[in-house]
Amino acid sequence: MKELLTRAEATNYQETSRHADVLAFVDALCARTKLARRVDFGQSGEGQPMVALVVSDRNCFTPALARKQKKVVVMVEANIHAGEVEGKESVLALARDLTLTKLGQKLLDRLCLVLVPNFNPDGNDRISPNNRKLNLAQLEGQVNPPGGVGTRYTGEGWNLNRDNMKQEAPETRCLAKLHQEWWPHVFIDCHTTDGSIHAFDLTYDTSHSNEPLFSELRSFNRVMLDRVAAAVSKRHGFQSFWYGNYKEEGNPRSGWHTYPSLPRFGSHYRGLLGRVDVLLETYSYIDFPRRCAVMRAWLLELFRDAAKNASSYLAITEAEGERILARGESPDVTQLVGINYGVATRDEKGALVFEYPAHAKPGDEAEILAFDEASITARRYPGKRPRTWRMPHHRTFVPTQAVSTPSAYLVPESLASRLEGHGIRFERLTAAQRFTVDSYRVARREETFSPDVAANVPPPGEAEVPLSQKPKPVRFETVLTVSPERSSREFPRGTLLVPTAQRAGTLAVYLLEPHSDDGFCRWQFLDKDITVGELYPVHRVVDAGPVPRKAE
Repeated sequence: MKELLTRAEATNYQETSRHADVLAFVDALCARTKLARRVDFGQSGEGQPMVALVVSDRNCFTPALARKQKKVVVMVEANIHAGEVEGKESVLALARDLTLTKLGQKLLDRLCLVLVPNFNPDGNDRISPNNRKLNLAQLEGQVNPPGGVGTRYTGEGWNLNRDNMKQEAPETRCLAKLHQEWWPHVFIDCHTTDGSIHAFDLTYDTSHSNEPLFSELRSFNRVMLDRVAAAVSKRHGFQSFWYGNYKEEGNPRSGWHTYPSLPRFGSHYRGLLGRVDVLLETYSYIDFPRRCAVMRAWLLELFRDAAKNASSYLAITEAEGERILARGESPDVTQLVGINYGVATRDEKGALVFEYPAHAKPGDEAEILAFDEASITARRYPGKRPRTWRMPHHRTFVPTQAVSTPSAYLVPESLASRLEGHGIRFERLTAAQRFTVDSYRVARREETFSPDVAANVPPPGEAEVPLSQKPKPVRFETVLTVSPERSSREFPRGTLLVPTAQRAGTLAVYLLEPHSDDGFCRWQFLDKDITVGELYPVHRVVDAGPVPRKAE
């Protein structure tokens, strides 16, 4: 039988797989083994099939069987930015090796892998050798395969890793539904990153959103990632560290700074759901074959760790889920959900802009493998002389606004489909009912530009505009200033009652508060219902009045 190879392998890493190659590989693998099954879960914006490859033993190809067999469900998302193709190639090759060789014998007994090798098929197929073209002077781009790669955005122009809260892209909505069906214990997101000059092959991270609320899970996640990094180093020879860049670019003494805590980023979004989450970022400036190799090594060692410690993964996610439910069942005003981490400033034209600073806890230091300062300053990779730098590790976020979790929210019916998109349960009032509620009066309304969220996409074959060239602004956000007030009010039939005692309860808080930096209001889904001086149309339930009788 002909050897099953990815397009990258078959071309000696001169090219990357088109979506048709991905589909052909998935189908060929499923035809050769009973350990893999193709699952279609929707269509992309341009009509291409969205495909997952489920890999497990004992015919475990459904969420119900995975739960019954008490397997750790691990979902892997690759190619969310379709110029960052290493995850796509590595997921396919590793799925083959886990099912057609002895590599997966012990792993698949404890794991059910749900692999999405090409989350952005439309962007993937807009291949150009000038996409993500290396530009060290601007610290952007990568060492490309000669055949080129796809685009950062989808064919419709959405950045899928800024779309988790607003769900404007069909790809995001499809994956959200798949995630809700499988409810994975572990989610792994595969990327490639450029930026500061260092000497790691890969940087990794996890959710930083609301660390005080999720302290046990965040601690588990950090210990696990450091343990896997050590295994990757020992078994495969790749060096890895926590994701970041120099706080002041070119100054390796200034500190190591992670990315913003906004849940529009997938890792922070899933962190609000109480699940284990992993962000993998291979380094753009190493060559393409090495990027594929380090990604494969990390995926394999993550799978091994989840299989070896399966009971711990199941226990920590179950406990976190119970804590989310408890916050809705017995509201505690001392347990605050951070809903805004932005620091507002004004640009030279007076426009409202935001920064999302991370802080370094005392004693939290980063040990960064890099090069001599002259090489870093000159933006030369690799540098002349290896050197290790110690600096503060900025990875702790402090909310600028936080709220307690109410027992429920009262929400206009217009938000029903958006709540459903996030798997948030609600009921409709069958008759008018009075509630005591905490509401917000709108004092001010402004707009701010939302960078790197959407773009005008060039025709197929043409290169996308690099971020350093500041593409034309496309997407904006609504920013409210509000003041709270309490009242007893009657709400009409059809109003949505959203309880927070559900698995997405903390996410619901983040989405529904008016001063959230990443909620429905911020994304302009309530603009037509907002008037300065009037009440914000979403209300926090303090007490429900008598429930009206249903009509006979």
